[in-house]
Amino acid sequence: MFHYLKRVSIGLRARRAERALHELSDYILKDMGIRRDAISYAVREHLKNDRF
Repeated sequence: MFHYLKRVSIGLRARRAERALHELSDYILKDMGIRRDAISYAVREHLKNDRF
Protein backbone atom coordinates (compact mmCIF):
# COMPACT_ATOMS: atom_id res chain seq x y z
CA MET A 1 0.00 0.00 0.00
CA PHE A 2 2.81 2.42 0.88
CA HIS A 3 4.45 1.88 -2.52
CA TYR A 4 1.22 2.88 -4.28
CA LEU A 5 0.83 6.05 -2.19
CA LYS A 6 4.44 7.00 -2.87
CA ARG A 7 3.88 6.69 -6.63
CA VAL A 8 0.72 8.80 -6.42
CA SER A 9 2.60 11.42 -4.42
CA ILE A 10 5.41 11.54 -7.00
CA GLY A 11 2.86 11.90 -9.79
CA LEU A 12 1.19 14.83 -8.05
CA ARG A 13 4.54 16.52 -7.41
CA ALA A 14 5.43 16.07 -11.08
CA ARG A 15 2.20 17.64 -12.30
CA ARG A 16 2.63 20.59 -9.95
CA ALA A 17 6.21 21.14 -11.10
CA GLU A 18 5.24 20.88 -14.77
CA ARG A 19 2.45 23.39 -14.30
CA ALA A 20 4.81 25.82 -12.56
CA LEU A 21 7.44 25.49 -15.28
CA HIS A 22 4.88 26.01 -18.06
CA GLU A 23 3.97 29.36 -16.46
CA LEU A 24 7.56 30.63 -16.82
CA SER A 25 8.67 32.68 -19.80
CA ASP A 26 10.83 31.20 -22.53
CA TYR A 27 13.72 33.40 -21.43
CA ILE A 28 13.74 31.97 -17.92
CA LEU A 29 13.43 28.41 -19.20
CA LYS A 30 16.36 29.04 -21.54
CA ASP A 31 18.45 30.30 -18.61
CA MET A 32 17.59 27.10 -16.75
CA GLY A 33 18.54 25.01 -19.78
CA ILE A 34 15.08 23.56 -20.37
CA ARG A 35 13.18 23.69 -23.64
CA ARG A 36 9.44 24.12 -23.35
CA ASP A 37 8.81 20.81 -25.15
CA ALA A 38 11.13 18.99 -22.72
CA ILE A 39 9.54 20.14 -19.46
CA SER A 40 7.78 16.83 -18.78
CA TYR A 41 10.92 14.82 -19.41
CA ALA A 42 13.07 17.09 -17.24
CA VAL A 43 10.62 16.95 -14.33
CA ARG A 44 10.14 13.17 -14.49
CA GLU A 45 13.90 12.53 -14.70
CA HIS A 46 14.56 14.84 -11.76
CA LEU A 47 11.89 13.21 -9.60
CA LYS A 48 13.05 9.74 -10.59
CA ASN A 49 16.50 10.55 -9.19
CA ASP A 50 15.14 12.48 -6.20
CA ARG A 51 14.97 10.82 -2.82
CA PHE A 52 12.34 11.61 -0.20
